[in-house]
Amino acid sequence: MKLYQSYISVVIALIAFSNVQAQVEEESELNGGTITVVKPYDPTISDAFKVKSTPSVIDTTKVKKKPVTYSIFSVPVASTFTPDKGKLSRRKAPKRAKFFDNYARLGVGNYVNILGEFAGNFEIDRDSDVGVFFNHNSSQGGIDDIAFDDDFSDTSLDISYGKRNRDSNWGITAGGRYQTANWYGVAPVALSSVPTGIEVDAGTSYLTIGLSGKAQFFDSVLEKVEVGLSNISSGNDGSETRVRLQPQLAFEVLEEEIALGVEVDYLTGSFDTQGSQPAPDAYSYLNIGANPSINLYGDKFKVELGARLNYITDSENSESNFYVYPDINASYILMEEKVIAYTVIGGGLDMNTLQNFADENVFIAPAITVAPTNRQVDAQLGIKGKLSSNFGYKLYGGYSLEENRYFYTKDNNAIFTGIGVERPSYNYANTFATQYGDLNTLTFGGSASVDLNTQFNLTLNTQFMSYDVTNGDDFDNVASQLPTFTADIVGNYDINDKWNIGTTLYFVGERDVFRTGNTTATETLDSFIDLNLDINYKINPKLTAFLRGHNLTGGNYQYYLDYPVQNLQILGGAVYKFDF
Repeated sequence: MKLYQSYISVVIALIAFSNVQAQVEEESELNGGTITVVKPYDPTISDAFKVKSTPSVIDTTKVKKKPVTYSIFSVPVASTFTPDKGKLSRRKAPKRAKFFDNYARLGVGNYVNILGEFAGNFEIDRDSDVGVFFNHNSSQGGIDDIAFDDDFSDTSLDISYGKRNRDSNWGITAGGRYQTANWYGVAPVALSSVPTGIEVDAGTSYLTIGLSGKAQFFDSVLEKVEVGLSNISSGNDGSETRVRLQPQLAFEVLEEEIALGVEVDYLTGSFDTQGSQPAPDAYSYLNIGANPSINLYGDKFKVELGARLNYITDSENSESNFYVYPDINASYILMEEKVIAYTVIGGGLDMNTLQNFADENVFIAPAITVAPTNRQVDAQLGIKGKLSSNFGYKLYGGYSLEENRYFYTKDNNAIFTGIGVERPSYNYANTFATQYGDLNTLTFGGSASVDLNTQFNLTLNTQFMSYDVTNGDDFDNVASQLPTFTADIVGNYDINDKWNIGTTLYFVGERDVFRTGNTTATETLDSFIDLNLDINYKINPKLTAFLRGHNLTGGNYQYYLDYPVQNLQILGGAVYKFDF
């Protein structure tokens, strides 16, 4: 109770002080005068009483706290959910296709066409192996309305040995090839001279043997070197030998990459049998060349700047010439990946050979003119790029100037020796000669490729050519056998793991061909379309069946004048892959 009395006394004192202060302020406001204090207020400690910071509480009533107890009433609930234990999620990797070291292919079709292939690889030890490749393609023929047989064959065998080590890789290859064909393309003017009742053997053949080697060095100025020795002989006593040596050097000068290619090429040949068109009995050339180049790079450009130098000696005619050609390959990025401008400016000395002619046109005469071509300029300018991740394109224009370029001209000699009298099978106006002139070519072309996924891709190529021939008076300056327009479509579609379809479609435009001999003329070969289809079915990882269709739309068109090709061809067979 004393505590309550103390609180009341403090409250009364505060109220009294407030009233006095209010009166003083009121009087000051009313009188507007000055208040003079006679004696300042000097309080002492005894004037105030201290309040205990922790007052004592005297209470006779005490309440005892009642303890509180908390509890949870748990009721079990039935549940059918059982969570799995946590584990790392992994993407299931696709099963990798099995690759085999060897395969064998065999196919048979109409015209008694036979296809055979074998490729084998035999590992000797960890760093060396032996490879074998065999190929055979033949037909018994059967083209309608031709004068002679049209069977042919092409068989080749190559055996190689390779060795690998830390500093270099090297290998050697030995092989041979045997080709047979028939001069069945008798000109209309000579059909009446074909004997009746006498079988004419119009066969021709070529046998090629060769030995080559290649070595690559990893830490050396000598980057790589290639050597080759080959010989080809014909069934009419023609022969040719070629020896090539091609070292390639690479080094740095003032922190710039310098490359130097060197070439020594010796070619010699002879013909013991002449056809109806005269040709030199022998030829011999020695070509020594060098190809220095430097690579320049930038953020948006790349330039390979170089030149080609050739010194060639014609031993048969005691002539020598020295040639210099540009060798420039440059590109510049206009829009990243989408538009890239490029140019190629080059040239070179092309060593034409009997081997190249026999590969390109097996119906050549027993003796032909073999001479090199001086490609003075061969330039191309264009743009290329990818408009999307699966669509690429290329557009270009080009110009070339070739001095002493070869042309195939058709023999048109009609040699009458009497009805029923046998004569050489190549004297029925049925062979091609090689004649030379200067050729200027203007080219426009383009290509497009679509690759929707790894299962489907399609490529289209087109080319338009315009020719101007000079110094070819012997064949009326005709660009003989050269097409003015070509196009091709190549596609591949993997339907599923078992089925695959591939297709090629070729279009070749009209070509002028010059006939030379007793009577001369120029004829135009019609354009043609050739559609080929290849269907494959994988029976199991080792065995695949295939079916091929060739010339499905072309008919008996003539690629070479007076030489119709086989009509629709169907060939089926199987491929077997295995490991030893």
